[in-house]
Amino acid sequence: MKRFFLAVYSLAICAFLLTVATAVFSFELPKWFPFSAERSLDEWETKIFRGKVIYKIEKDVVGSSLHALSLGSASAIYYKIHQRFKAQDYPMLSWKWKVVKFPDPEKLKSLQGIEKDDYAARVYVIFPSAFLLASKVLEYVWDETEPLGCIFDSPYSPNIKLIVAQSGKKDAGKWVLEERNILADYRRAFGKDPTLKVGAIALMSDADNTGDVAEAYFDEIRIGYDGKAR
Repeated sequence: MKRFFLAVYSLAICAFLLTVATAVFSFELPKWFPFSAERSLDEWETKIFRGKVIYKIEKDVVGSSLHALSLGSASAIYYKIHQRFKAQDYPMLSWKWKVVKFPDPEKLKSLQGIEKDDYAARVYVIFPSAFLLASKVLEYVWDETEPLGCIFDSPYSPNIKLIVAQSGKKDAGKWVLEERNILADYRRAFGKDPTLKVGAIALMSDADNTGDVAEAYFDEIRIGYDGKAR
């Protein structure tokens, strides 16, 4: 059964990467996603892995943001960058996120391999290839137990590297601002410079393996800038 789900998920991931790799692009950098309007998700697409996560724009007294709620489900939303770019030229990525509910850690402890692959919040940077098995992915996660800065392979592919950008529950329920140098992170994760261009970003909250609930918010994603003062 584990091998079956691994095969199904691997095929789903390959199909997702192929969709990104065959996109048509036009100039549009840097790209900023404030999630401030009801139609902020119109240009985002959905990839369902196991059940559909609820993604919607929500308003509060402070402003609007993207709310992600997984009820034992796993699906991502992704945006095809309209100008593929080299991480060497525009290495910076930033975003805000807030985790409200982590998947049950006790349930995760009892799982192994792909079954442990539940995270309250993920941000992906995708380097698509026409040969989809050659695509590379940086996946930033907020994990409840893994150490901050830890880098490890996805259970689905060594070409997908998970990076623990936030760890623990100390800041749960609070907005946390992240800024990452994806070139430096790629070098740490893969041991070399990327030869592929950045072609998409994706977001996900999931709790399908635990059958639990995961809940997070995302806002103010910015990608495709060099970080130099103007």
